[in-house]
Amino acid sequence: MTDVLIIGAGPAGLAAGIAWAKTNRSVCILERNSTAGKKLLLSGSGQCNVTHRGTAEEFLQHYGSSAKGNFVKPCYLAFDNAALKQFFAERGVPLLEREDGKVFPKSLKAEDLLNVLLKEFKKSGGTLQTETLVRHVRKTPDGFEAETDGGRFRSQKLVIAAGGQSYPATGSQGDGFRFAAALGHRIVPPKPALSPVIVQNYPFGNCAGISLSGVPVHLFRSGSPVKKSCGDVLFTHRGLSGPVILDMSRSIEPGDILSVQMASPDKLPETLFTGRKTLKNVLLCSGLPEKLLLQLLDILRIPPEWPAAETNRAIRRKIIQHLTAFPFAAARTGDWNQAMATSGGVALGEVHRQTMASRLVSGLYFCGEVLDVDGGTGGYNIHFALSSGMIHRSR
Repeated sequence: MTDVLIIGAGPAGLAAGIAWAKTNRSVCILERNSTAGKKLLLSGSGQCNVTHRGTAEEFLQHYGSSAKGNFVKPCYLAFDNAALKQFFAERGVPLLEREDGKVFPKSLKAEDLLNVLLKEFKKSGGTLQTETLVRHVRKTPDGFEAETDGGRFRSQKLVIAAGGQSYPATGSQGDGFRFAAALGHRIVPPKPALSPVIVQNYPFGNCAGISLSGVPVHLFRSGSPVKKSCGDVLFTHRGLSGPVILDMSRSIEPGDILSVQMASPDKLPETLFTGRKTLKNVLLCSGLPEKLLLQLLDILRIPPEWPAAETNRAIRRKIIQHLTAFPFAAARTGDWNQAMATSGGVALGEVHRQTMASRLVSGLYFCGEVLDVDGGTGGYNIHFALSSGMIHRSR
């Protein structure tokens, strides 16, 4: 019998292990993989964008809704971005803030962050048991019991930190949802989040790899505006990606229209369509990459070598309309293998936000991606994983 049993050795589970161990309780973490933090090591292409700059008010706006932001708030205030930077810096891993506000380890190595967490957990007296797949959990009269391939583990308290379903090859296969449901919790249906968007009849496949910086994107559903944002857009072989698309993917449904402003209207006055220049040469002043521009004109069936002065008003308006608001019809978002995070999970109304304790089952706790919290790109999800684990230190 251990005091605290934690399922999952990602950043949330390790942070919770550190926090609980510092309360002089015996702590054991069970991890299905052969090593801890497998998904963390892949984040940011191995560089790990661990948090983001900003005030609490700014930070909490990146969790999709005011309700989710309010849920995250106590965790964030207890372990904010300044505290997170200090935590790692004091343990030999200083963090670097980029101009865009994203924060990485100065070494740009995710493994340095993981090693800090593992070392701190071990120093606190905790035990990590890898290659231990939990099959079932149940409530017992004196606590909890977890059944694994290697036997049964009993504890007074149980922390579910098994992650979501994104990148299932790393071990995130939705086990935490199953365990929480078995203990009586409602699960908001999980779906991929922070994923690229597959576009219906996508016409820019030959432009894969081209990106546009800081462009406005509007999301429409049945003709009505749903959301708008601004950021970098990446053209892929099958659709759109890039930070602004990944963030917006949490709100996208099949059939929605993404209107992308490829070029600023300020750079496209109708007076450009004069003189002896060809349409291609005139429109290149918009700043659009030539390959993308030529593909757009091909879609509109307008010859790029057409003299600009010979275009009539209807053609000019058609070009400007598509350059400033090109419509992409969403077929679907990427699948679990492409999504960076999970939307959905343990219903937040059933969890105390100040402690991450279950409102339904005494002694049960949650942290990280298993909860119905999904932040935007930029370090918000990893920060929540760490802060929702660290908040356990006060209990």
